[in-house]
Amino acid sequence: MARNIFLSFHQADELEVNIWRRRFGGYFNEIRSLGLSEYGDDFADHIESGDSDYVMRKIREDKIAGTSCTVVLIGKCTWARRYVDWEIAATLRNFNDSQRGGLIAVQLPGAQDNGWSKLPPRLDLNVERDNGVDVGYARFYPPAPSDGTIAQWVEDAVARRDTLDPATGSTTGLMVRSRSCE
Repeated sequence: MARNIFLSFHQADELEVNIWRRRFGGYFNEIRSLGLSEYGDDFADHIESGDSDYVMRKIREDKIAGTSCTVVLIGKCTWARRYVDWEIAATLRNFNDSQRGGLIAVQLPGAQDNGWSKLPPRLDLNVERDNGVDVGYARFYPPAPSDGTIAQWVEDAVARRDTLDPATGSTTGLMVRSRSCE
């Protein structure tokens, strides 16, 4: 069954993200993502005032609703972006009218070539290993070795969504400002 997915990424990686979309687009019913300008500073104002529920609800309702899984594409500075943090938090939270989504991270080829693998903190909290075996809610993968692999990773994430809970603290303490990547 072809799934609807949501892509979360740093805008600096947009060229690689577009290549990724072209390569894997046929395996999904729909691929959604947001542009940086679609959020606006009012979201940060809501976070600063303690209204982070509003931010997550709006992202979930307006952009992520109807998707099964969020795929975070990992580049050099993905970990530092507040927008990526917000999208991950919205993915991990159940809302009255929608179930949380599956969550995976896939390293972009350029990031792999340069040894960049730092995960956004909220995502890293949910990537758990026990004696070398993945046991957490989310997974972190290298670039997909074959085209069909990514679809299987998404299916696996959806199955985990139905059997595991995200790590404690996964939907609280949203990033107010992006961090310096350097």
